[in-house]
Amino acid sequence: MFGSNVLEVGIGLAFVYLFLSLLCSTINEQVIARFFNLRANILQDGIKNMLADPGLVKQLYDHPLIQGLSQNAASGKPRKPSYIPADIFAVALMSTDVVQAYKKDPNTASIPIPKALELVIKNANNDAAKELANIEKWYNSTMDRVSGWYKREVQLIIFALGLVITVGLNIDTISFIASLSSNTVIRASIVSAAQGAAATQPNAGFAGLQRVFEQIQPVIGWSTSTLPADFWGWVLKIVGLLATTFAVSLGAPFWFDVLNKFISFRSSGVLPQTSAGTAGSPITTVQLVAGATASPSAITQPAVSTDGSTGAPSNS
Repeated sequence: MFGSNVLEVGIGLAFVYLFLSLLCSTINEQVIARFFNLRANILQDGIKNMLADPGLVKQLYDHPLIQGLSQNAASGKPRKPSYIPADIFAVALMSTDVVQAYKKDPNTASIPIPKALELVIKNANNDAAKELANIEKWYNSTMDRVSGWYKREVQLIIFALGLVITVGLNIDTISFIASLSSNTVIRASIVSAAQGAAATQPNAGFAGLQRVFEQIQPVIGWSTSTLPADFWGWVLKIVGLLATTFAVSLGAPFWFDVLNKFISFRSSGVLPQTSAGTAGSPITTVQLVAGATASPSAITQPAVSTDGSTGAPSNS
């Protein structure tokens, strides 16, 4: 098949990029996002931007419906919720003292409500059901923008994690390509592992990542033999490390798709040729695909996010 060695090197690269992306996403979700309560904080920032009144935001978060969504809600210091449904948000907001005072008499309300909320209430024409519906729509549109904030935040974290891991493990794209091109044993081992990952869907857990690491360990890591000997060697090393980092920042779903396409293309057989003795007989040629598990229709996307993320805090 055309360029089989080149294709196998491409499969190896996509597999390593997928592994690093999954590793960065797992660290972000299991460690960084939990430790810094990233989802809840970005959700709160979105609500603050939405209501533009710290007092109103505090009343909203003190509402029993919102506190009931918090982790350790019964304790003295509950964690802020990372997900607030639109209907609960609307009911809690309309139940706050600030909004109730405004609805009784807008002219005598001691604390003015945000202009956006004022327009939402006025457009309902004193219809309580329409007020709630308008607030839900307003909240959902705001959360769409908050999702973008979260994705950008996660992308920065994934990029930083990718840079640290890439430099720490010395996963240099240029050197990695050279190693796969010259070492058929390692290339075959990595391609075999990549085919298994594509057929069974890669595991983002630490156990699954450890198994993948064992496959690529022979071609990564720092040693005296991997240190550049001159200035241009260091330039190539830095370029290779940055190339790996930028590739990892594209996210696991992207590299999972690329890996599946490479493997599907590699698994496609060549069209059968007609022999000299049967040249006159009509033969219908059919392109063979080796194994149902190698077809794109049998492969599902991994449950992971890129921007890493893993689920942006849309309505969350």
